[in-house]
Amino acid sequence: MALGLPGPIICPIRGIKPEENLGKNLERHRPARPPAKYSYVILAIAAGLLAVTAGCGNTATSTPPPVIPTVAPSETPAATAMTAATLSASSTENPIKGPFVRVDEVVFPVELAAESEERIRGLSGRASLNSGMGMLFVFENAERFRFWMKEMQFTLDIIWIGPDCQVVDVSENVPFPDPSTPLGELPRYSPESPAQYVLEINGGEAAYLGLGIGDLVKFLGGIDGRYGC
Repeated sequence: MALGLPGPIICPIRGIKPEENLGKNLERHRPARPPAKYSYVILAIAAGLLAVTAGCGNTATSTPPPVIPTVAPSETPAATAMTAATLSASSTENPIKGPFVRVDEVVFPVELAAESEERIRGLSGRASLNSGMGMLFVFENAERFRFWMKEMQFTLDIIWIGPDCQVVDVSENVPFPDPSTPLGELPRYSPESPAQYVLEINGGEAAYLGLGIGDLVKFLGGIDGRYGC
């Protein structure tokens, strides 16, 4: 997604009517934290066979077959973003290349879009975004910017961040458009409150990781303090 024409859209909303703000139609709420994994109980029943010989009157008892435990399948998470503790541990062994954005206790390696051309281009034209990664848009001032999904090929979660470094809104599972959609008909998405920073991640990751309005945001890995968070 990008900002403004041409490219993924970003332009400030001034005087826009509430009914024209398509971003308000998106679901915004603090998703529930992921449920705990269920424990699996494996029951094994050993059967004994009692055979009675008719000729000699002796009794023989067969040996029960061995019990073979069944291993429960493990769950595969939808997102592989790091926790703050994981990032700290990785700094000494196989350091992960930054910069990073920490939302609550979840850390995303990000690409930075701080210049106008970078913000206009955004993630448009890409086939995918690695799980647990994102793109951080940085603006000079807080506005109710409008984004569109021009030339996008995958869904996004858009995390809108205020100048006080707190999440002010989340647009979840923003769909990519049909390539044949005219530019003038592409929906525009904007936050409920002014945002100065925008973090785009793969669709569904915000809910899976339990991210939502009010989460604190911190920039790390070379951009800490440079842009205000």
